[in-house]
Amino acid sequence: MLLGVSASAPTRSSFVEVSRENPRYFSLSKGGKPYIPIGCNIAAVSSIEDMEYYLEKLYENGANFGRVWLNSETFEIETEYGKVDEEKLRRIKRMLDVADGYGIKLKLCIESFRHIRPGKNLWDTKATLHISNGGPFNDAKEYIQTEQGQEEFLRRVKILKECCGDHPAIFGWELWNEMNAVAAPIEDIKRWTEQILPRVKEIFPKNMVMQSLGSLDNPYSFDIYRHTNALQSNEVSQVHRYLDEGARLDICKAPVDVLAADAIEALRNIGGSKPMLLAESGAVKPNHAGPSELYPRDSLGTILHDVLFAPFFCGAAGPGHIWHWDHHIRKHNTWFQIRRFANTIEGIDPIKEQFEPQRDDIEGLRVYTLRGRNTLIAWCRDTASNWQSELANGIAAQPITNACIDFSESIDPRRIKSVEFYDPWQDKWQRLDNMSKVTLPTFVRSAVIKIRY
Repeated sequence: MLLGVSASAPTRSSFVEVSRENPRYFSLSKGGKPYIPIGCNIAAVSSIEDMEYYLEKLYENGANFGRVWLNSETFEIETEYGKVDEEKLRRIKRMLDVADGYGIKLKLCIESFRHIRPGKNLWDTKATLHISNGGPFNDAKEYIQTEQGQEEFLRRVKILKECCGDHPAIFGWELWNEMNAVAAPIEDIKRWTEQILPRVKEIFPKNMVMQSLGSLDNPYSFDIYRHTNALQSNEVSQVHRYLDEGARLDICKAPVDVLAADAIEALRNIGGSKPMLLAESGAVKPNHAGPSELYPRDSLGTILHDVLFAPFFCGAAGPGHIWHWDHHIRKHNTWFQIRRFANTIEGIDPIKEQFEPQRDDIEGLRVYTLRGRNTLIAWCRDTASNWQSELANGIAAQPITNACIDFSESIDPRRIKSVEFYDPWQDKWQRLDNMSKVTLPTFVRSAVIKIRY
C-alpha cells in the first residue's frame, strides 16, 4: 500500500447506491455525488500480496473499482465442508481495508462454480459440497433446486456478513458469476435468482445486490438476460460480452467498440432505468478457449481502450471492465488506458447532466455522443482501424486529419462556453474555437470532444 495515501473522507465513509436523482447512474450515500466505477476485473489472484499490487496499480491509474471472486483459492472461506478458514476471512478484511485506503470499491462475487462433484475445488467445481467430501449434495442441480441448497448459499453469505459487516469498500454483492452456466435447468436458475436476491439484500441492506450471466454471444441467452435484468431486486443491469470469433452472434466478431456498444443497447432494449455495466469483456480464443492470441500484439491496449470507452459513451453507468487483468493489463503494462478514461471524464457529473446517448456517424468515424444539460461529450472512433486490421493483419492505424463534426442540432440554441479536444493516446487536451461545427486536430484511432454550454 502506498504510504501516506488516503482517499477522501466522503468516499471512504460512503456506500455506493443507485442514484435517486438519475437511476441510470450510481451515487455515494453521503452527499449524493456521482460514482463512476472505473477499473477492471481482478477476480482471482495468487495471494493477498498480489491483490495489494493490483489495488495499488488501480489507484495509481485513477481507478476506483474492482471485481473479486470470493471463491478463488486465495479467499475461499471453506476448503473443508462446514469448517471456516479464519485466515481467509482475515485476508478478505485486509483486502477491503487496503481498498478503502485507496478509495476503491470492490464488487464481491460470492460464487462461480458450475459443478458439484468428487475431487478437489476448482474454479468451476465446488467439491467440498459433494457427498464424497462430507457435503450434502450430489450435484449442482440438487443444490439449485432444493431449499437446502438455498440455505447453504445463505449460510455462506451470513459468514461473510460477520466478516465484512457493512464495509464501505464494498461496491455490492454479486450472487454468482455467469449463473446460467451452472449445470442445472435454466428455469430453476431463474427461480433461484428471484428468491435469493431479496434475501441477500436483507442481509446487506446498505449494499447493492446483483446477478451476472454468461457472455451474450448466442440467441438463446436473450431470454434469461431479459428475465434477470427485469427483476426489481436485481439492482444493476449487467452484461458480459467478448470478442469471440467462435460466437454464434456475428456482432461478437465486430470491432470491439461496436460489440461493446451493442451489448449496452441490448440491456437498454430490455427496459427499465437501472444502471448498466459491461461487467466482463475483452478478447478470447474461439468459444472462450482461453485469452485471445491477439493480446501479444496489442501492446498499446487498443482492445482495453475500446472496452473502457464505448459503454460509457453509449449510456452505461461506467466504462467497460475488462477480464484479462493478468494476461493483458499486467503483462503489457497498459494501466495507462484506465488513467486516460479517468482523465476524459474528470469533472463530469452524469447525474446532473441527465445525459442522453446518441450516435451520429460521419465518414471515417463512429461518433458516440452523450448530450447533457450543460455539456456534450463525444468519443470519436476511427472506422478504418480495428482489431482485424491492426492486430490480426498488422496494418498500422493511420492519422485522421481534417475531420469535421457538426454538433449544431444537439446544441442550438444554447451558447457555447468552451470546446475542448482530448487525445487519449497522447494524453493531451487542447482548446478549440467555440463553434458547434468542430474541426478535429489530427489524431490516431480515437479522440474526445467536450463542449460546455
